[in-house]
Amino acid sequence: MTVGIGLLCSDGRDANKILLAADMRASYGTVSSNDQTAKLTELPKFYAAALAGKISQCEDVIAELHYRMEQITEPEIAPELVRRAISDSYFKVYTEMAEQELRNGPRITLDQFWHDSALVPSVRQAADRILKLIEVDVSLIVAGFYRNTPVQFVAEGGATVDVRAEITPGNAVIGSGQMAALNWLNYRKQNWSLGLAQSLLHLTEAKQFSEVEQTVGPLRQTILLWHGGRKALNWTTEAQNLLQGWWHKFGLPLSDGLKDEKYNQNVRDIFGITQ
Repeated sequence: MTVGIGLLCSDGRDANKILLAADMRASYGTVSSNDQTAKLTELPKFYAAALAGKISQCEDVIAELHYRMEQITEPEIAPELVRRAISDSYFKVYTEMAEQELRNGPRITLDQFWHDSALVPSVRQAADRILKLIEVDVSLIVAGFYRNTPVQFVAEGGATVDVRAEITPGNAVIGSGQMAALNWLNYRKQNWSLGLAQSLLHLTEAKQFSEVEQTVGPLRQTILLWHGGRKALNWTTEAQNLLQGWWHKFGLPLSDGLKDEKYNQNVRDIFGITQ
């Protein structure tokens, strides 16, 4: 799995921005992993997406979504059209998976299951059981702008698909590390009104905190979105040093100083520990 994080924020000049980040680890069960997997992708009209889930299915859904958004001819893509494109992309991938499973199982087509009234009941029942087991194991954050207004959707797949907007407070998370990341963002009171620098620090912290889930890798990709533009953030040595400096200055105090024996003695004295 993975972690994907989308944050609405301001750049300090009353202009809306969206920070979108994902780790880069692809896990192959308990056997192996690869920390150089791209999980952010650019979409038409300056939208972008973060992916989590089964790699092959993620690729299928995002390819379909890119195609559908590319067919929209308006200069900007309205939120309701983005939502529909997401839902339709999941359904398209589901139907392709269903077609394959039915051809491999009861040896019928999906069209036969839907429309052939003469289908043998036992075959229909077998097909129905197969269809109920099919899951599109893909989660997405799709973000961008429409008429200078931020658009951010979270889509969670499985046996069903849920697509929801995440604008207030503006913290979108997906993947196996999502709860750890979200807990950290809530602890930091992250919301759409915070500036770019503060939000970038919180995103970096949340990404690192999510690594308590071992399927989340140490590396990350990050992209910044604004109305009519986007830019991948290159984590140069200078950029990493900047964030590291903020981490030490504005992060939580470290507990390393409590290693001193006098603090252990304080605890023993206060609680009457004699052992």
